[in-house]
Amino acid sequence: MPIALEPQANTPKDNADITLSSEQNLDSAEQQAMWSQLTESVIKIDETNLAYCFIEHPKSQKAIVISSGRIESYIKYSELIFDLYHQGYSIYAIDHRGQGLSSRTTNNPQLGHIDRFDTYIEDFDHFIEIVVKPKAYQDLFLVGHSMGGTIGTLYMEKHPDTFRAAAFSAPMYGIKLPVSRRFIRWLAQLLDTTDSAKGPNYVLGGGDYEPVEFAKNDLTQSQLRYENYKKLYLQHPQVQVGSPTNRWLHESIDAAERAISAAKHSRVPILILQADEDTVVDNFAQYHAVGGLCQLLNIPKARHEVFMEKDEARNFAVDALLNFLASHHS
Repeated sequence: MPIALEPQANTPKDNADITLSSEQNLDSAEQQAMWSQLTESVIKIDETNLAYCFIEHPKSQKAIVISSGRIESYIKYSELIFDLYHQGYSIYAIDHRGQGLSSRTTNNPQLGHIDRFDTYIEDFDHFIEIVVKPKAYQDLFLVGHSMGGTIGTLYMEKHPDTFRAAAFSAPMYGIKLPVSRRFIRWLAQLLDTTDSAKGPNYVLGGGDYEPVEFAKNDLTQSQLRYENYKKLYLQHPQVQVGSPTNRWLHESIDAAERAISAAKHSRVPILILQADEDTVVDNFAQYHAVGGLCQLLNIPKARHEVFMEKDEARNFAVDALLNFLASHHS
Protein backbone atom coordinates (compact mmCIF):
# COMPACT_ATOMS: atom_id res chain seq x y z
CA MET A 1 0.00 0.00 0.00
CA PRO A 2 1.25 3.51 -0.72
CA ILE A 3 2.25 5.39 2.40
CA ALA A 4 1.62 9.13 2.50
CA LEU A 5 2.33 10.75 5.84
CA GLU A 6 0.37 13.84 6.75
CA PRO A 7 1.76 16.30 9.31
CA GLN A 8 0.10 16.22 12.71
CA ALA A 9 0.52 18.71 15.52
CA ASN A 10 1.33 15.86 17.88
CA THR A 11 3.69 14.00 15.55
CA PRO A 12 6.00 12.00 17.87
CA LYS A 13 9.64 13.03 17.83
CA ASP A 14 12.17 10.34 18.65
CA ASN A 15 14.81 13.08 18.75
CA ALA A 16 12.93 15.40 21.10
CA ASP A 17 16.16 16.92 22.43
CA ILE A 18 17.34 18.09 18.97
CA THR A 19 18.47 21.70 18.90
CA LEU A 20 18.61 23.08 15.37
CA SER A 21 20.12 26.28 14.05
CA SER A 22 17.90 29.34 13.73
CA GLU A 23 17.30 31.99 11.11
CA GLN A 24 17.91 34.50 13.91
CA ASN A 25 21.51 33.29 14.25
CA LEU A 26 22.83 32.67 10.75
CA ASP A 27 26.59 32.32 10.20
CA SER A 28 27.11 31.89 13.92
CA ALA A 29 30.60 31.56 15.37
CA GLU A 30 29.92 27.85 15.87
CA GLN A 31 28.94 27.39 12.22
CA GLN A 32 32.00 29.29 11.05
CA ALA A 33 34.22 27.18 13.31
CA MET A 34 32.78 23.97 11.86
CA TRP A 35 33.22 25.27 8.30
CA SER A 36 36.90 25.93 8.99
CA GLN A 37 37.27 22.20 9.74
CA LEU A 38 35.77 21.16 6.40
CA THR A 39 37.98 19.68 3.70
CA GLU A 40 37.36 21.07 0.19
CA SER A 41 38.75 19.25 -2.83
CA VAL A 42 38.08 18.14 -6.41
CA ILE A 43 38.01 14.91 -8.36
CA LYS A 44 38.73 14.93 -12.07
CA ILE A 45 36.75 13.13 -14.75
CA ASP A 46 38.50 13.60 -18.09
CA GLU A 47 38.96 17.39 -18.19
CA THR A 48 36.16 18.16 -15.72
CA ASN A 49 36.78 19.06 -12.09
CA LEU A 50 34.01 18.11 -9.68
CA ALA A 51 34.24 20.10 -6.47
CA TYR A 52 33.24 18.54 -3.17
CA CYS A 53 33.60 18.98 0.56
CA PHE A 54 33.47 16.71 3.56
CA ILE A 55 33.77 16.73 7.33
CA GLU A 56 34.35 13.53 9.28
CA HIS A 57 32.66 13.10 12.64
CA PRO A 58 35.22 11.71 15.12
CA LYS A 59 32.69 9.63 17.08
CA SER A 60 30.50 8.11 14.41
CA GLN A 61 30.33 5.40 11.79
CA LYS A 62 27.36 6.97 10.01
CA ALA A 63 27.54 9.45 7.13
CA ILE A 64 25.29 11.49 4.85
CA VAL A 65 25.94 12.40 1.22
CA ILE A 66 24.22 15.59 -0.01
CA SER A 67 23.09 15.86 -3.64
CA SER A 68 22.20 19.51 -4.27
CA GLY A 69 19.72 21.12 -6.65
CA ARG A 70 20.13 23.03 -9.90
CA ILE A 71 22.44 26.10 -9.70
CA GLU A 72 23.48 25.13 -6.16
CA SER A 73 26.85 24.69 -4.49
CA TYR A 74 27.79 22.98 -1.26
CA ILE A 75 28.65 26.41 0.17
CA LYS A 76 24.87 27.06 0.27
CA TYR A 77 24.44 24.08 2.61
CA SER A 78 26.60 25.26 5.53
CA GLU A 79 23.63 25.53 7.91
CA LEU A 80 22.24 22.09 7.06
CA ILE A 81 25.72 20.53 7.19
CA PHE A 82 26.17 22.11 10.64
CA ASP A 83 22.88 20.64 11.92
CA LEU A 84 23.48 17.16 10.49
CA TYR A 85 27.07 17.05 11.72
CA HIS A 86 25.93 17.91 15.23
CA GLN A 87 23.55 14.97 15.12
CA GLY A 88 26.54 12.68 14.76
CA TYR A 89 26.96 12.33 10.98
CA SER A 90 29.99 12.73 8.79
CA ILE A 91 28.92 14.81 5.78
CA TYR A 92 29.92 14.69 2.11
CA ALA A 93 28.58 17.09 -0.55
CA ILE A 94 29.33 17.43 -4.24
CA ASP A 95 28.80 20.27 -6.72
CA HIS A 96 27.28 18.76 -9.83
CA ARG A 97 28.93 19.27 -13.20
CA GLY A 98 28.33 22.73 -14.67
CA GLN A 99 27.49 24.49 -11.42
CA GLY A 100 28.80 25.55 -8.04
CA LEU A 101 32.58 25.28 -7.83
CA SER A 102 32.73 22.49 -10.43
CA SER A 103 33.86 22.94 -14.03
CA ARG A 104 31.44 24.51 -16.45
CA THR A 105 30.45 22.67 -19.60
CA THR A 106 29.96 25.71 -21.87
CA ASN A 107 31.88 28.81 -22.91
CA ASN A 108 29.33 30.94 -21.06
CA PRO A 109 29.68 29.83 -17.40
CA GLN A 110 26.18 31.11 -16.67
CA LEU A 111 24.41 28.51 -18.82
CA GLY A 112 22.70 25.80 -16.78
CA HIS A 113 23.59 22.99 -19.15
CA ILE A 114 24.06 19.24 -19.31
CA ASP A 115 24.62 17.09 -22.39
CA ARG A 116 22.57 14.18 -21.04
CA PHE A 117 21.02 13.81 -17.61
CA ASP A 118 22.76 10.48 -17.05
CA THR A 119 26.07 12.37 -16.95
CA TYR A 120 25.03 13.71 -13.53
CA ILE A 121 24.38 10.17 -12.34
CA GLU A 122 27.69 8.87 -13.70
CA ASP A 123 29.54 11.75 -11.99
CA PHE A 124 27.75 11.02 -8.73
CA ASP A 125 28.66 7.33 -8.98
CA HIS A 126 32.30 8.27 -9.58
CA PHE A 127 32.25 10.51 -6.49
CA ILE A 128 30.73 7.77 -4.32
CA GLU A 129 33.22 5.16 -5.52
CA ILE A 130 36.34 7.34 -5.29
CA VAL A 131 35.65 9.52 -2.25
CA VAL A 132 32.90 8.04 -0.05
CA LYS A 133 32.99 4.24 -0.24
CA PRO A 134 36.67 3.88 0.75
CA LYS A 135 35.72 5.26 4.18
CA ALA A 136 33.62 2.11 4.74
CA TYR A 137 30.91 3.69 6.90
CA GLN A 138 28.61 1.35 8.73
CA ASP A 139 25.54 3.43 7.79
CA LEU A 140 25.46 5.60 4.67
CA PHE A 141 22.49 7.84 3.84
CA LEU A 142 21.53 10.19 1.01
CA VAL A 143 19.94 13.63 1.34
CA GLY A 144 18.97 15.45 -1.85
CA HIS A 145 17.16 18.58 -2.91
CA SER A 146 15.17 19.24 -6.10
CA MET A 147 17.32 18.16 -9.09
CA GLY A 148 19.61 16.45 -6.58
CA GLY A 149 16.67 14.25 -5.61
CA THR A 150 16.23 13.19 -9.24
CA ILE A 151 19.93 12.38 -9.51
CA GLY A 152 19.84 10.48 -6.24
CA THR A 153 16.72 8.49 -7.11
CA LEU A 154 18.09 7.40 -10.49
CA TYR A 155 21.48 6.60 -8.93
CA MET A 156 19.81 4.32 -6.36
CA GLU A 157 17.87 2.55 -9.11
CA LYS A 158 21.22 1.46 -10.57
CA HIS A 159 23.03 1.05 -7.24
CA PRO A 160 20.47 -0.07 -4.64
CA ASP A 161 23.05 -1.34 -2.15
CA THR A 162 24.92 1.93 -1.50
CA PHE A 163 22.55 3.78 0.84
CA ARG A 164 20.44 2.51 3.72
CA ALA A 165 17.82 5.24 3.14
CA ALA A 166 17.34 8.56 1.37
CA ALA A 167 15.43 11.76 2.16
CA PHE A 168 14.65 14.22 -0.62
CA SER A 169 13.32 17.74 -0.13
CA ALA A 170 11.10 18.96 -2.98
CA PRO A 171 12.49 16.34 -5.39
CA MET A 172 12.22 17.17 -9.08
CA TYR A 173 9.94 14.33 -10.13
CA GLY A 174 8.23 16.84 -12.41
CA ILE A 175 8.81 20.49 -13.29
CA LYS A 176 6.12 23.12 -12.81
CA LEU A 177 5.43 24.26 -16.39
CA PRO A 178 3.10 26.91 -17.86
CA VAL A 179 1.62 24.51 -20.42
CA SER A 180 1.69 20.77 -21.03
CA ARG A 181 4.90 18.82 -20.41
CA ARG A 182 4.69 17.23 -23.86
CA PHE A 183 4.53 20.62 -25.62
CA ILE A 184 7.36 22.15 -23.57
CA ARG A 185 9.56 19.13 -24.19
CA TRP A 186 8.85 19.30 -27.94
CA LEU A 187 9.59 23.03 -28.01
CA ALA A 188 12.82 22.71 -26.01
CA GLN A 189 14.03 19.95 -28.31
CA LEU A 190 13.09 22.03 -31.36
CA LEU A 191 14.97 25.11 -30.10
CA ASP A 192 18.01 23.20 -28.77
CA THR A 193 21.16 24.28 -30.64
CA THR A 194 23.63 22.22 -28.58
CA ASP A 195 24.75 20.09 -31.51
CA SER A 196 25.14 23.02 -33.89
CA ALA A 197 27.95 25.53 -34.29
CA LYS A 198 26.04 27.87 -31.97
CA GLY A 199 26.35 25.51 -29.01
CA PRO A 200 23.90 25.33 -26.08
CA ASN A 201 21.28 28.06 -25.76
CA TYR A 202 19.00 29.34 -23.02
CA VAL A 203 15.35 28.36 -22.81
CA LEU A 204 12.92 30.97 -24.09
CA GLY A 205 13.14 34.04 -21.86
CA GLY A 206 16.21 32.69 -20.07
CA GLY A 207 19.38 34.58 -19.28
CA ASP A 208 22.35 35.00 -16.97
CA TYR A 209 22.09 35.00 -13.18
CA GLU A 210 20.20 37.92 -11.69
CA PRO A 211 19.46 38.25 -7.98
CA VAL A 212 15.73 38.48 -7.31
CA GLU A 213 14.36 40.69 -4.57
CA PHE A 214 12.81 38.83 -1.66
CA ALA A 215 9.25 39.99 -2.40
CA LYS A 216 9.39 38.31 -5.83
CA ASN A 217 11.14 35.08 -4.85
CA ASP A 218 9.53 31.63 -5.20
CA LEU A 219 11.98 29.83 -2.92
CA THR A 220 11.31 30.69 0.72
CA GLN A 221 9.27 32.79 3.13
CA SER A 222 12.29 33.39 5.36
CA GLN A 223 13.64 36.79 4.42
CA LEU A 224 16.65 36.31 6.71
CA ARG A 225 17.73 33.06 5.07
CA TYR A 226 16.96 34.37 1.59
CA GLU A 227 19.01 37.54 2.02
CA ASN A 228 21.85 35.46 3.45
CA TYR A 229 21.69 33.17 0.39
CA LYS A 230 21.71 36.16 -1.97
CA LYS A 231 24.70 37.67 -0.17
CA LEU A 232 26.58 34.38 -0.43
CA TYR A 233 26.13 34.23 -4.22
CA LEU A 234 27.24 37.84 -4.59
CA GLN A 235 30.34 37.19 -2.47
CA HIS A 236 31.17 34.10 -4.58
CA PRO A 237 30.24 35.08 -8.17
CA GLN A 238 31.99 31.96 -9.52
CA VAL A 239 29.06 29.83 -8.29
CA GLN A 240 26.42 31.87 -10.09
CA VAL A 241 24.41 30.08 -12.79
CA GLY A 242 21.61 31.50 -14.92
CA SER A 243 18.64 29.85 -16.57
CA PRO A 244 18.71 26.30 -17.93
CA THR A 245 19.44 25.49 -21.54
CA ASN A 246 16.97 23.84 -23.87
CA ARG A 247 19.03 20.63 -23.70
CA TRP A 248 18.92 20.65 -19.89
CA LEU A 249 15.16 21.16 -19.99
CA HIS A 250 14.17 18.29 -22.26
CA GLU A 251 16.74 15.97 -20.66
CA SER A 252 15.40 16.86 -17.21
CA ILE A 253 11.76 16.42 -18.18
CA ASP A 254 12.58 12.86 -19.26
CA ALA A 255 14.72 12.17 -16.18
CA ALA A 256 12.03 13.42 -13.81
CA GLU A 257 9.48 11.08 -15.39
CA ARG A 258 11.89 8.15 -15.03
CA ALA A 259 12.48 9.08 -11.39
CA ILE A 260 8.79 8.70 -10.52
CA SER A 261 8.86 5.02 -11.41
CA ALA A 262 12.32 4.56 -9.85
CA ALA A 263 11.09 6.00 -6.53
CA LYS A 264 7.85 4.04 -6.52
CA HIS A 265 9.73 0.76 -7.05
CA SER A 266 12.82 1.67 -5.05
CA ARG A 267 14.59 -1.02 -3.06
CA VAL A 268 15.89 1.75 -0.79
CA PRO A 269 13.54 3.48 1.68
CA ILE A 270 12.78 7.03 0.52
CA LEU A 271 11.18 9.94 2.38
CA ILE A 272 9.86 12.80 0.23
CA LEU A 273 9.71 16.10 2.11
CA GLN A 274 7.11 17.89 0.03
CA ALA A 275 7.03 21.70 0.10
CA ASP A 276 3.32 22.49 0.41
CA GLU A 277 3.54 25.82 -1.46
CA ASP A 278 6.04 24.74 -4.13
CA THR A 279 5.84 26.59 -7.46
CA VAL A 280 9.11 25.21 -8.89
CA VAL A 281 8.55 21.45 -9.04
CA ASP A 282 5.33 19.51 -9.52
CA ASN A 283 3.90 18.19 -6.25
CA PHE A 284 1.39 15.97 -8.09
CA ALA A 285 4.33 14.11 -9.63
CA GLN A 286 5.67 13.44 -6.14
CA TYR A 287 2.38 11.85 -5.13
CA HIS A 288 2.69 9.52 -8.13
CA ALA A 289 6.06 8.36 -6.74
CA VAL A 290 4.58 7.22 -3.42
CA GLY A 291 4.34 3.47 -2.95
CA GLY A 292 6.34 0.52 -1.71
CA LEU A 293 9.30 1.93 0.24
CA CYS A 294 8.67 5.53 -0.87
CA GLN A 295 6.65 7.69 1.53
CA LEU A 296 5.78 11.37 1.56
CA LEU A 297 5.48 14.00 4.25
CA ASN A 298 3.93 17.34 3.36
CA ILE A 299 5.69 20.32 4.98
CA PRO A 300 3.13 23.08 5.68
CA LYS A 301 4.04 26.73 5.05
CA ALA A 302 7.04 25.72 2.96
CA ARG A 303 8.07 26.92 -0.47
CA HIS A 304 10.56 25.06 -2.67
CA GLU A 305 13.64 25.60 -0.47
CA VAL A 306 12.52 23.55 2.52
CA PHE A 307 15.92 23.77 4.23
CA MET A 308 15.91 27.58 3.80
CA GLU A 309 12.42 28.13 5.17
CA LYS A 310 11.34 29.87 8.35
CA ASP A 311 12.28 27.97 11.49
CA GLU A 312 8.85 26.39 12.05
CA ALA A 313 8.71 24.69 8.63
CA ARG A 314 12.44 23.97 8.44
CA ASN A 315 12.59 22.44 11.91
CA PHE A 316 9.59 20.24 11.13
CA ALA A 317 11.31 18.98 7.98
CA VAL A 318 14.76 18.45 9.52
CA ASP A 319 13.25 16.68 12.55
CA ALA A 320 11.38 14.35 10.17
CA LEU A 321 14.53 13.75 8.14
CA LEU A 322 16.58 12.88 11.24
CA ASN A 323 13.91 10.58 12.66
CA PHE A 324 13.57 8.82 9.31
CA LEU A 325 17.31 8.24 9.00
CA ALA A 326 17.54 7.11 12.63
CA SER A 327 14.86 4.50 11.98
CA HIS A 328 17.13 2.93 9.35
CA HIS A 329 20.37 2.74 11.31
CA SER A 330 21.87 -0.72 11.47
